[in-house]
Amino acid sequence: GARSTITVREQPDDRLALASLRHNSPETGSFLADHAIFKCTNIGSSLKFCLLAEGKADVYPRFTRTMEWDTAAGDAVLRAAGGSTVTLDGTPLTYGKTGTAADFDFANPNFISWGGRKRVLEPA
Repeated sequence: GARSTITVREQPDDRLALASLRHNSPETGSFLADHAIFKCTNIGSSLKFCLLAEGKADVYPRFTRTMEWDTAAGDAVLRAAGGSTVTLDGTPLTYGKTGTAADFDFANPNFISWGGRKRVLEPA
């Protein structure tokens, strides 16, 4: 079949957020309200990263526990399409974390994945 390139979309005014089916938190609701994001769809597994990469959604905030193996492949697809995954201080999410005193090896910190080229961490 024909090849096509996936790419993230520019952030529209009416951004669509993705959330976990089973692991939502009060912080997720607060983040969405603070950033004036009023549309949210609950999706399971790494599909969230793929929908961001395909330009079908805009942001995936994650404020509950994940491990690197939960996110690495989907995050790689997202980054290849022009998106990003950052910690709450705006630092790109890294992989291969071991020997951390505060958590288990390979645990991710809270993060936000952005589908658009424009990343907005400050509240609206």
